[in-house]
Amino acid sequence: MAYKVEILPAAWEDLKRIEDWYIVSFGVETALKVSNHILDVLERLEIFLDSGSMTPDPWLNQQGYRMIICGKHVAVYRKIEKSVYIYHIADTQTEYTKLFYI
Repeated sequence: MAYKVEILPAAWEDLKRIEDWYIVSFGVETALKVSNHILDVLERLEIFLDSGSMTPDPWLNQQGYRMIICGKHVAVYRKIEKSVYIYHIADTQTEYTKLFYI
């Protein structure tokens, strides 16, 4: 079964911040490689929904959120009916689960 992956506005903003950081730190080419890799991984959720895993946060897991690793980044998503909603994209070394408690 194919799912529709929808990146929510907050996740697009997260991706933009990641790109901006990589542009300043390493240049445009690297920034594009990183953002394209993240988008490629998210696209795979259309067919391989179970390629993600549970988050380290019990409350998020109870609410049906899952995460998928995209290199040095993690995307937190939730399946609702036939769609996969991407809520946030963050560095794996941050406390990204706190983004849901703000």
